[in-house]
Amino acid sequence: MISLKTLGLMALLLGVSWAYQVKPRNYHKLVEQQKKFNDRFEKEFLTEHLKYTETGVKSVRLSEMFDHLRQKPDMFRQELDNHPLPYQTTECTACRALVTTYLTYRRVLNWDRDRIAAQAASTCDTLAILLPENCVKVIDKNIDIFLYIIDNRPSLTAQTICGVIFQSGACVLEDREFLDWTINVAPGGTPITSSKTGSSRGPNDLKIVHLTDLHYDPHYRTGYNAVCGEPCCCREAQGIPENPDERAGEWGDYRDCDSPWKAVEDAVREAGRRHPDAAYVYHTGDIIDHGVWETTIPGNVRSITLTMNLLKDVFGSTPVYNVLGNHEITPTNVFAPSHIDRPDFSPSWVYELVADQWESWLPAAAKQTILEGGYYTALVRPGFRVIGLNNNDAYTFNWWILYDPAYMRGQLQWLHDTLLEAERAGEKVHILAHIPIGAGTSFVTWARQYRRILDRFWNTVMAHFHGHTHADEFNIFYSASNPQHAINVAFNGGGTVPFSNFNPNYVVYYVNPQTYDVTDFESFYFNLTEANLNPTRNPLWTDLYSFSRDFNIPNVSPASLDTLARRFGSTPSELNRYWEMKVKRGDPFLEQGCDGECLLNHLCEIVTNEANDDQKCNELVAAFRQIDDDKWNWKK
Repeated sequence: MISLKTLGLMALLLGVSWAYQVKPRNYHKLVEQQKKFNDRFEKEFLTEHLKYTETGVKSVRLSEMFDHLRQKPDMFRQELDNHPLPYQTTECTACRALVTTYLTYRRVLNWDRDRIAAQAASTCDTLAILLPENCVKVIDKNIDIFLYIIDNRPSLTAQTICGVIFQSGACVLEDREFLDWTINVAPGGTPITSSKTGSSRGPNDLKIVHLTDLHYDPHYRTGYNAVCGEPCCCREAQGIPENPDERAGEWGDYRDCDSPWKAVEDAVREAGRRHPDAAYVYHTGDIIDHGVWETTIPGNVRSITLTMNLLKDVFGSTPVYNVLGNHEITPTNVFAPSHIDRPDFSPSWVYELVADQWESWLPAAAKQTILEGGYYTALVRPGFRVIGLNNNDAYTFNWWILYDPAYMRGQLQWLHDTLLEAERAGEKVHILAHIPIGAGTSFVTWARQYRRILDRFWNTVMAHFHGHTHADEFNIFYSASNPQHAINVAFNGGGTVPFSNFNPNYVVYYVNPQTYDVTDFESFYFNLTEANLNPTRNPLWTDLYSFSRDFNIPNVSPASLDTLARRFGSTPSELNRYWEMKVKRGDPFLEQGCDGECLLNHLCEIVTNEANDDQKCNELVAAFRQIDDDKWNWKK
């Protein structure tokens, strides 16, 4: 059976690909129908499962219901909002039924920790999510946190839990306690009267290197199983397959594998060699591998320390500004609030670690907020400030949202207050964060409050820099109060890890030294197939694109990229070219291709800032679906 813990396990094993699913025209009607179905299914499932636990006999109906809920292994590499809409409805049904059942077992029947853990491990094994011993490990890592939250929040319902995790479709969050908290936003600011323009690339621009999602796997072994059936492969414990085609490559693997150290080191050293004139380096997190069942504090400390030492060795005196990824903590994703006093739940070990390791790049005052919550600010040079957020606390797979939905308010209020001080000082700001702000897996209330901050300080914040998705992409922020105006841009550095189907890459930005707006950006990558065919030499890095040149735009300001997004909406060939660059020309992606609906999803990702806010997407969808068939001839 699928338990609450196993549902959490599934979320832990989800990959990193942030995406958007365009809604059908009758979506709201379908959602209402699905809600009624879920209510009936939830009650019937609880009744059938109670009979099963009492008698030990699984009814035919219960078997049918389990078949309906069964998760597909190929979904584990993807974020929930990247799953096809029909499957999202099944996942929501599963969440409601299973959580209600296990809340009953805990709160009404008083099942103890060991009984729930054993049931969850059995379910994990039955579904072949992991090897049996790995099921036990990952459940053991998370069960105490789940039980603590459930026991201390007796009013927490399945509807709320599933609404926080999915926050879409029939699992839309409706609990006002989770939706109604706010931060204080100061009056004033520059009125938003048009889309934000910017300058074009110039000879004196600052150069900033962006590295992200290194995902070093100390257990990676060349030649080992890359088709292991688990969420993370190419590892020593998974053996050497008989079929040579299923063996891990020397420099990484397109399949569900992280990076060997030699590939991490090659990427970082290549960026240093190719761009010795870089003024700054942005590193937006996820050093740790996807082997979530066996991460440990000592292991994570070793990998983080090794990576920080590499960055110091390669970039020397060049400042490196880091943020934490959701994989840096163990258990993965789970950043407890500072007021939780159980030492075994505390994330303080990682805050203390990075406070020390980032110290040489940051002012002394930054240490205080890093120790409090893993975030900081630094004055880079007069008039230019960097803010590094730890927005992993707002990731919907951070279970502590369920315990205290408003604890994220503290960091957001600090962000607002820091921006207010920057505005008064005439400073411009770059914001770094690991999780894409506004992604479907950013907690919706957090994203909404963030948009209030950005509306207020749109003229102070010049750009955002993200990671997490492994895709080389950008996102346009639109004013929440004036959605016709594009006011900011988030650039995603992609990732040096190929997990899954990507080529490794890093990005370089050009920044105006007076205004600090990004004027242009370039991406560099290598083809993994070619590199693995030549294992005795280093990969051949080359340019993937120079954005303004390749898309014939004057700059990469919000106004310019808004115009480009609308151009994509009427020119499938250009949108397809953007998609090819976004997936970094990964051979498996190119072989599969991206049809019209696929392209439309990627187009909507560019303009979506908040879960369930489809306004900008709907505008582009209407135009895209009116395209003349002749414009699709480029595919023939």
